[in-house]
Amino acid sequence: MTEELTREEYYKALEKAVNEVILSMTGTRKDVAKRLLLGAVVGRNATEIAQEAEMDYETVLNNLDKAAQAKLIEIVKKLVGDHPVLLIIDDTHDHKLYARAMPVSRNGAQIFYCRAHKRFESAIQLLVIGVKDLVNNQIYVIHIIAYIPRKVEEELKRRGEEVKFKTKIDALLEFLSSLSGLNVKSKVFDSWYVNSRTLQGNTMGELKSSARVVEGGRSVPVGEFPQGEYLVEYLGTPIKLLVIDDYKGYGRRYFFSTDLNDTAEDIITTWENRWDIEVLIRELKALGLEGGSFLTWVRNSGFVALKALSLLVVQYFKYSTGLRLGAKRLARLIKSIYREAGGIKKLFKRRRKP
Repeated sequence: MTEELTREEYYKALEKAVNEVILSMTGTRKDVAKRLLLGAVVGRNATEIAQEAEMDYETVLNNLDKAAQAKLIEIVKKLVGDHPVLLIIDDTHDHKLYARAMPVSRNGAQIFYCRAHKRFESAIQLLVIGVKDLVNNQIYVIHIIAYIPRKVEEELKRRGEEVKFKTKIDALLEFLSSLSGLNVKSKVFDSWYVNSRTLQGNTMGELKSSARVVEGGRSVPVGEFPQGEYLVEYLGTPIKLLVIDDYKGYGRRYFFSTDLNDTAEDIITTWENRWDIEVLIRELKALGLEGGSFLTWVRNSGFVALKALSLLVVQYFKYSTGLRLGAKRLARLIKSIYREAGGIKKLFKRRRKP
């Protein structure tokens, strides 16, 4: 354990982090929630979580169903207060190597080609929404939910399956109504999220080269515009279009903002902040996001929510202690803390003097 803080200070920081996060787990007993969260910090799958938390495996599974109802955003609202934040939207594949998909299962698993592993694998698609605190540059996950594309919904209906899933656009729009209390300065997402329903105020993103905008009464593909800034209309919404011939070696890019007063620098700065959510997704996977594969949609959703909650514990602990470590190393540090205390069950029952 690092010597930057006393042993007692680490215990108190961890206790505070866990106590803040369990407030969102309203359907779970506090002592169970504490053990479940810490088990999820260091255990990748449900079996490892049960072992680390010294809980019965069936108890862990039952509480995953309850974890699916947790509201991450309520925790983050307290962390960021009235600070201005950037809302960042992205998605990822949550690989489930042992899930059955044909090409889609009732629990939402589908078959995708994984470029990293160079093979087709089962995976669940996840919508990930984060906020970046623009005062202290910290980023938190405030919502994570599985979704399916429309074509998969149609396939399930064709097979006679009961469909209760949401597309990522539907899930995003439904969630946006929960933002009251956050000082959101701007929303940013890539071209896959751009449509007439998502082009709201203070929104910034990217267009595909084939996207057609209206300029001077003419409908023109953005790919025909030379480098520069333009005031145009897209899908009925006025936007500022920024065309860059070679963006950091990636070729031509077409960025936009629904705030017509944004400068080119404003747009690029917001876009580059968007990449912080990729770090957030890597941290989630480092804590074992892909370690669960269950038969029901609710249980898969609960496991995903539990991993997001465990990342909030790690982040809260990290920022309160001033440690500059990744999620995986922090998880090992947290494990050493509770093991030195005699186990998770004893951690919150004792106070050690420095």
